[in-house]
Amino acid sequence: MLRNYLLIAFRNLRKHKTFGFINITGVAVGLACFLLIALYVKDELSYDRYNTRADRIYRVARTFLSSDGTASLKLAQAAPHLAR
Repeated sequence: MLRNYLLIAFRNLRKHKTFGFINITGVAVGLACFLLIALYVKDELSYDRYNTRADRIYRVARTFLSSDGTASLKLAQAAPHLAR
């Protein structure tokens, strides 16, 4: 049964080359995007999880304001004096 399905699919790809190319390209691009997004999410969720007290880790950020009050620069760094 599976052999029959594959044979019919191969015949249709050979008969309709343009549509087959579009379909195969679309599936390949979709799978590649899915894998990249999944790897990114996995990396972001595993950040600092090796620490036994990972729930107590915080991020210190600074925002510099311009003269009109809008945020002109955002940094995820802190001055060394803050660590004391």
